[in-house]
Amino acid sequence: MFRRQMLLKLFLLTLASALTVFSMACGGEETIVEVEKIVEVEKLVEVEKIVEKEVEVEVEKEVKVEVKGDTVIVTATPMLPPTATAVPAAQPAPASKQASGQLVWATSDKQSNWAGYNSGNLCCGSKAMSVTETLFKPTHDGGPSTPLLAKSWELDSANSPPTYVDVTLQSGVEFHAGYGELTAEDLVWSINDTNPNLSTTLGAGQPSVTDGSGTWAGFLGSNPAEALDTHTVRINWEAFDPRWDTWFFGQDGLGASIVSKAAFDKNGKEWNTDNIVGTGPFEFTEWVRGDRSVYTALDSHWRQAASIQSITKQTVPDETVRLAMMATGEADIADLGISNMPEAQRLGMVAAGSGAARMVTIMFAGNLWETNHPTTGDELEIVTYTHDLPWLGNPHKPDDNNNPAGMDDMEQARLVRTALAMAVDRDLINEAVLGGLGWPVNIPYFDINNANWDDKWSVPYDPEGAKALLDQAGFPEKAGGRFTMPMFAWPIGHFYGDIGDAVALHWQDIGIKVDVLHYEYPVFRPTLVGRSATQAWTDTGPLENFASTPWDWPRGIQMSALARGGKSHGIENPESTANYNNVSAEPTLEGRIALNNAYADWMRHWLPGFGVVAAPSLLAYNPEAISEWNMELGLRQAYNTPENIKP
Repeated sequence: MFRRQMLLKLFLLTLASALTVFSMACGGEETIVEVEKIVEVEKLVEVEKIVEKEVEVEVEKEVKVEVKGDTVIVTATPMLPPTATAVPAAQPAPASKQASGQLVWATSDKQSNWAGYNSGNLCCGSKAMSVTETLFKPTHDGGPSTPLLAKSWELDSANSPPTYVDVTLQSGVEFHAGYGELTAEDLVWSINDTNPNLSTTLGAGQPSVTDGSGTWAGFLGSNPAEALDTHTVRINWEAFDPRWDTWFFGQDGLGASIVSKAAFDKNGKEWNTDNIVGTGPFEFTEWVRGDRSVYTALDSHWRQAASIQSITKQTVPDETVRLAMMATGEADIADLGISNMPEAQRLGMVAAGSGAARMVTIMFAGNLWETNHPTTGDELEIVTYTHDLPWLGNPHKPDDNNNPAGMDDMEQARLVRTALAMAVDRDLINEAVLGGLGWPVNIPYFDINNANWDDKWSVPYDPEGAKALLDQAGFPEKAGGRFTMPMFAWPIGHFYGDIGDAVALHWQDIGIKVDVLHYEYPVFRPTLVGRSATQAWTDTGPLENFASTPWDWPRGIQMSALARGGKSHGIENPESTANYNNVSAEPTLEGRIALNNAYADWMRHWLPGFGVVAAPSLLAYNPEAISEWNMELGLRQAYNTPENIKP
């Protein structure tokens, strides 16, 4: 009964939010001013010298290791992963209405499929559709990456941690449309343009052409990549990250694509907003804004030619229509919400995904606690503490007017955030929004399924306890609510938005008035970049925040002032800075785990953000049109490698 009530509440809140957005659109325009401060950072870290030794490791590639003095040269040949097993269908799927080898994909993407030289395409769309390629491909175990465009690489052996890596490209790789061979010049331009501190196409200080611009700013600083010869590039970084290959030069969502500099230079910025030239097995051949995009397979390819001819991604905003198109054979692939996957399988479809799982968290943007840049010492501009908001702890002015006697502002805000986290029934949201296919998340960065998880980091569902904490913090229940709180929750119908609606219902149950804001993420992002956001928001978590992330990886760069120069999560604290720096520099596995355990303790106590649920990333395809689709491992996108599709 309660579950049905919850679903009804979700529908009613979504409807109310839609009316609110409509009234905002009709009632006036909102101007968002983007402010960004570029900071040159310097970093000096002392660590124990890392002793390298040969070990035998099973990986999905052929690897040749050559030792020259203290330098290790690794040469690798890409190999395909093992074949996956499809889930049996409940009933026969309908025959496809397309010609053999020509697939139609019903997508929810309102921007119609990531066209052109932009952050959505370079970080995600063109890579997932194999139009562009990266240096590496990520692995889930944190081990050696599988190379793509990288042929070999040499880490700096003179410094510990290393300050650069020299990467040699595969030779003979050609760009689409006759734009010539991939060279070091293309790689240098692609990396430097990805760095928001150095971008020439967008302008220094802009968010960057990749989604994780704050992470890139912290990683590279203002250090340009440089060509050493025709096919070799030296990549210089500011803050070493042991995931440099997987995270920055391979991961979907963060690692930028390598594209043709010649195409950009010849055609100009305007042409490149609608076009992109890469090296992948598929060529981007048509784009009708808001309607469709077409990807055509190359007849031959340096790595792997596709077995299909083309994929047309058709924008279909309504999920009910997308499901109906699958049922009639009008579409062969469809983006579907997790809750509709059982119905798709009943219709004979196969549920598939790249292995990614997204942790949905609530971030309390505006908690900017660092006063000086962690490496330069420069005083940081803080723009959020003109507001006196219950969820914002203010270490710069600890005695606000509404603090109870003897309680500073940081403790008051901690109690409020803890209460908000305790008010959320994660199991119920998993059932109502994700159809029970997800799992609860408690604190950002850390997954309950990892062997290192400790239940002391759990956040219990305790609405009465939450009310008591709010009373203690000086916000008693009263007519009109304890206080009013805005929340950015993504567009209506997006499952991040649905989860935000569900969280808002729980907060209303403990006496908080919530204004749920449903609009496109690009409208909200400038406030994060400009450090002016002061509301809660449904985030997929920091880019490290995936269920597949190894426990010992560094965490926290996008909750740190290190990320200034690009997008963060609207949160900055010295503990996250220290965690990222210390874990990056710690040579031992045990030491990195211990540091992250301490960071989890801190995260659970202060809760600058809290977890809600983890959701697997899935799509559905028709086995009558696709007999097999063995995707490569991915960390963000539901899909990748269409060259692995077998008709």
